[in-house]
Amino acid sequence: MMDYDYGKCHVCGNWMEERLTDQSLQDEGEWVLIRSVPTGVCSRCGEQVFRGQVLERLERILQERKLRKPEVRIEVPVFAF
Repeated sequence: MMDYDYGKCHVCGNWMEERLTDQSLQDEGEWVLIRSVPTGVCSRCGEQVFRGQVLERLERILQERKLRKPEVRIEVPVFAF
């Protein structure tokens, strides 16, 4: 992982640490799971933040996703609350 300083959590003031997280995003009515995203995570409250470069990469993945074959397709059960 990188040695990026995410600073302190804007919610609780604890220091943020970088972790690789899975992010689910909705694009054109379809859910997309992006694995191993470098994310600043607060170990106290769980708040997550992203560096600008990471957000740009996520956006690029969404824009190019119809041109690429996904690594894996999964089926997800959906329930009403």
